[in-house]
Amino acid sequence: MPLHVWLDADPGHDDAIAILLALHLPEIKLVGLSTVHGNGSLEHTTLNAARLVCSFASPERAAALPIVQGAAQPLLRPAKHDTEIHGDDGLGGVEGLLDGTDEHVKRKLLEAKAGNVVLAMAEAARAMPGGEGDEGRLAIVATGTLTNAALFCATFPELVRDKVSQIVLMGGAEGRGNRSPTGEFNIICDPEAAAMVFDAEVKVVMVPLNITHTNLFTSDDNQRLLQAVSSSAFSTGAKTPLRHTLSTLLNFFAATYLKVFGFEAPPVHDPLCIAYLSHPHLFKGTRFRVDVETIGRHTSGTTSVDLWGYRDAELTAMEDPESRASWGRLGKNVWVAEEVDVPAFWALFQECVDRADEVSPLNA
Repeated sequence: MPLHVWLDADPGHDDAIAILLALHLPEIKLVGLSTVHGNGSLEHTTLNAARLVCSFASPERAAALPIVQGAAQPLLRPAKHDTEIHGDDGLGGVEGLLDGTDEHVKRKLLEAKAGNVVLAMAEAARAMPGGEGDEGRLAIVATGTLTNAALFCATFPELVRDKVSQIVLMGGAEGRGNRSPTGEFNIICDPEAAAMVFDAEVKVVMVPLNITHTNLFTSDDNQRLLQAVSSSAFSTGAKTPLRHTLSTLLNFFAATYLKVFGFEAPPVHDPLCIAYLSHPHLFKGTRFRVDVETIGRHTSGTTSVDLWGYRDAELTAMEDPESRASWGRLGKNVWVAEEVDVPAFWALFQECVDRADEVSPLNA
């Protein structure tokens, strides 16, 4: 039985791959997609979500999937956007993707702007039967800033306790950051929201930079994606239009990561959250107490991972480590992913591209 998943994203090149996997992994049933500020403005991330769904899914699947626009800014701070990596519109460099003039995209965009993200997430959670198993509860995946997730947790704590199995997020780092010495971009954008989510009474899985920086899209992966023979490591001679679109998307990401961070191949962060839900055996990790720094002059947005158990004496909820409360503010609140089988992930990606090839309107 597939896991029911709500995806909250700020598309974004790597969010695009997360959406692809969520639509085409048989172990996942994507029941909703919401957008948030982050990689781009909310206007751009919402348009991008509609473009990606309408390009990667069949027209029938795209029409049936709810897309809801969420928060345009953090809870307390001014918004930040990562145009240096993702371009002015969040999907810089992509070729062939359906755009805002497409009638299907227009309809999804109007639908997204008419919704309320917190109520939509609550409706999806209420529709789940509940119970102890993950199959009876909703899994929330957050691949961007955590503002929407925090608002949902604060507004409907009873649904989080009873109807949500886990919140899986891409964000944070144990040690080195990417947009400050110790802070990761998604957490830096709204650290107050991240602190709220981390302390919710629900299992939180953090997929940090430590492992996403190992999940590199190489020239060999690009050749397998294109399914074409070429003398160029990053060829554009693709077997299908969809594969060309994906290759241009990932190669733009490669170019900005090389320019900004000096990566020889780009780390593809966000889809690891979807892969964790569909294939958890590909991951290794440890449960820790994790706190979010919200006031540090140089460290705001840092995820402080208590590797050595300095706070264990305070964690009274750990008297019952299986309880929901043990995942909250007085417990070891986060399962931190530490290793991933990278070749297995890229094999899953290629399988999803195969499935998308069969239904994508880009190939019509």
